[in-house]
Amino acid sequence: MIKLRFGGPAWQFHYDRADLCAADRARAGERRAPRAERDWQVSRAVAAALRRAAGVAPETTLSLSHKQGHALAGLAPAGWTLAVDLERCQPRDTAALAAWVCTDAEQAALAGIAGVEARLEAFYMVWTLKEALLKAAGLPFPAGMRQVGLGLFGGAGIDTAELRAPGPDWEARAWRLPDGWIAAAAWRAPAAAAEAAAVAVQWQSGDEAGEGPLPAGGPALLGRWRSAPAAAGP
Repeated sequence: MIKLRFGGPAWQFHYDRADLCAADRARAGERRAPRAERDWQVSRAVAAALRRAAGVAPETTLSLSHKQGHALAGLAPAGWTLAVDLERCQPRDTAALAAWVCTDAEQAALAGIAGVEARLEAFYMVWTLKEALLKAAGLPFPAGMRQVGLGLFGGAGIDTAELRAPGPDWEARAWRLPDGWIAAAAWRAPAAAAEAAAVAVQWQSGDEAGEGPLPAGGPALLGRWRSAPAAAGP
């Protein structure tokens, strides 16, 4: 099971150095600009809450993404590869950005979406998906952005595309969060687990910081994708 937690600025008041892993304790005293320090504290508090709820030690590796006082933390079973990304929908020249990071097919699919708001959300969905894949696979930014994303073959749309990933058996999902935030997670399970049933994703509530729960049923799922399975042996 993949476990995710999203939190906003209120999480800064739950930051505690005692909850940090060793690597973060070593960095806790670094000088940062006020906004960068806020993001640091919010993200580490959200990460600590996710670990506590999952019953794992502070040294357990997880994935973090933070921006503008908000953070997303993701935790996968031992032996899995996972990365998350978080972005806020803001008016941008999405056509110019898509030309920078998207394939021709991805650009055409985005351009064909009716409505400015729907097109903006779809762009950020694709962007977060690509960033999560880059982080998970250790690919460079921005050079790797065109190497991963959506395989729009045979007339497939964004929601029915095959995942273009660094290898077989990758999975990814994207969600709409409150206040215009978009989240994505990309993961690859060990070979034995990759052949099992669909992976469950559990979103933890933000109640611990007094922010109120996520929408009933969790954030709205925008898309789920999988890369081609590994070829069967001889």
